[in-house]
Amino acid sequence: MSQYDHLIGRELASGTWSWNSDRALLYAVGVGAGLDDAQQELQFTTENTPGLPQQVIPSFLTLMLLPSDWLDVIGWKSEGLSPVGMVHGEQSVTLARPLPVEGKARLSTVLRGIYDKGSGALVVKDTTITLSDSGELLGSATMRLFAQGRGGFGGPRNPDGDPLWTRPERQPDAVISLPVGVNQSLIYRLSGDRHPHGTEPGRARADGFERPIFYGQGSFGVACRALVRGLCEGDVARFGHMEGRFSKPVFPGDRLDTLIWRTDDGAQFQMVANGERLVLDRGFFRFSQA
Repeated sequence: MSQYDHLIGRELASGTWSWNSDRALLYAVGVGAGLDDAQQELQFTTENTPGLPQQVIPSFLTLMLLPSDWLDVIGWKSEGLSPVGMVHGEQSVTLARPLPVEGKARLSTVLRGIYDKGSGALVVKDTTITLSDSGELLGSATMRLFAQGRGGFGGPRNPDGDPLWTRPERQPDAVISLPVGVNQSLIYRLSGDRHPHGTEPGRARADGFERPIFYGQGSFGVACRALVRGLCEGDVARFGHMEGRFSKPVFPGDRLDTLIWRTDDGAQFQMVANGERLVLDRGFFRFSQA
């Protein structure tokens, strides 16, 4: 038994979240769509291109978050948006169908677990997203946050059922190279993530980074673009699921190479910055089964 066991399964937040075409377009630009080729991703960056209806990048789902007092619930003090030293560890998104260009969804976020990693604690939160008017399932997202210095409480070390990941012993089947703009954090933060470690050097250092980073969710969005381009031929209807672990920070101005190894039902992937720094590891992608 750990001090958090009685909280597992507790609903941390519920409510509605709305978006429109402009918000989806802003997100696309915030994760770099059109930066390497302004004509290549017009389905994400425009709403009025003839013969090319607007689509929503699947990782847009990660923006669907609600305010919550979950830090108070587990007894941790926040400084700003999170405790000092808390960083994004892993992320996954699963879509039941392509995201509509505009809509209103009902969200429910549940605490799935708090795990003792020794040097820190791993917090896992699951969010289920349905359309408000029909109750149709849109998808789900799982966020894992690593809180430095919060370990040693005697709980389980790892979630059960995590899939094994081994880098394939062959060259990638595809490599998609995408840039991160030097002002990328300034654009991405307008989608709602105002954490200061993306802009303020002092908070970045306090959270363990040498300088302000490009947001983890933003990097996840770049990887999503690469997978849609490299595996789905730009069509989000083929997207089913993606997940990955943030291993090192991405900085504005980096070039990100997404290494893709095809599998029977999708792919494994990694993302490397500037050919030398592994920034997103243990990646899995699955095609839609719809």
